[in-house]
Amino acid sequence: MITNHFASYNQRRFERAGFDFFAEYAKAFHLAEEAGKKYGLKVFCGYELRFDQNENDYLVYGLDLETAAREGANFFQMGPREFSAYAKEHGILFYQAHPFRNHMTVTNPNYLFGIEVRNGNPRHDSRNDIAAAWANRFPHLKKIGGSDFHQREDLAISGIETPKNVETMEDLLEVLKSGEYRVI
Repeated sequence: MITNHFASYNQRRFERAGFDFFAEYAKAFHLAEEAGKKYGLKVFCGYELRFDQNENDYLVYGLDLETAAREGANFFQMGPREFSAYAKEHGILFYQAHPFRNHMTVTNPNYLFGIEVRNGNPRHDSRNDIAAAWANRFPHLKKIGGSDFHQREDLAISGIETPKNVETMEDLLEVLKSGEYRVI
């Protein structure tokens, strides 16, 4: 799963450089997808969404590239409550990423499908133990883990493992909904 930063601050950076942010986001995904094919890996497109209201990050799975390009600027203006309603209506999974890092605000669990309980970025104190304890307080929250890959040494620090064969985004969404995986 590739979840690049999907936020208005990146959109502005790309526009200042003369690029269409949404087209470049899709291009980066397709490059990763092609590279994955060389090694027999399935690569799926996700998003690390940030709303304009604060520095929180959210992992979004099941949003297609066309909708992201068409609606992305509107998403940035939303907040967790609004996006949660949109996500539920459209079958999109919505997790809060690393909610206990400095400068993060814990989101109302009722707005979330899940929470990242294992963030592997070694340069941030994500307080994974606190995130896991928080998630345990709310049985409806699904737990997720990810490497937060920014540099080579971040490769495969965390993720999920499932006995299910995941060939499509729909397969992945079903695994995540079912809970038939473990965070590693």
